[in-house]
Amino acid sequence: MKFKTKDLALIAIYAALYAALVVELGGISYGIINFRIADAMVAAVPLLGIAGVLGHTIGVFVSNIPSPLGLIDLLNTIPSFAMSFVIYYVYKKTRNDYTVIATCSAYSFVLGTTVGAMLSPITHIPLLLSILYVALGNIVATVLIGWPMFKMLKRTGIFQKSYHLQN
Repeated sequence: MKFKTKDLALIAIYAALYAALVVELGGISYGIINFRIADAMVAAVPLLGIAGVLGHTIGVFVSNIPSPLGLIDLLNTIPSFAMSFVIYYVYKKTRNDYTVIATCSAYSFVLGTTVGAMLSPITHIPLLLSILYVALGNIVATVLIGWPMFKMLKRTGIFQKSYHLQN
């Protein structure tokens, strides 16, 4: 896979913005509340293409390094990568804006499950409740904030001439 300078810049900007939002809002980004406003950015992944997938993945990894939960939080980079790729791929194949809502919801439930399962034994909150807390926080970020952001970015046409939508 060959990346252009524009792709590398998009990856770096996305990753830096994601990590900065998570770390700066650390009180609600880590732990059982787990309301990562930065996760709204995953809704822009279909417009950014593979650069968005990689930016999201690197951003999640970097933002989990200072996690108060320790290095175990780095494991959540794997489902974040997989689901951000799903969001990109499904949109690429369908070109249907509503798939962004569906795939962001799926992202939220997968992350709710993986992060909730990790948090449950640490916080001593029952597993299903832990999963529910994380999934709901993520749905608010990815769908209620992310979906309008996706529509706004798409409407501006800022990524329209990008080869990401051509592939």
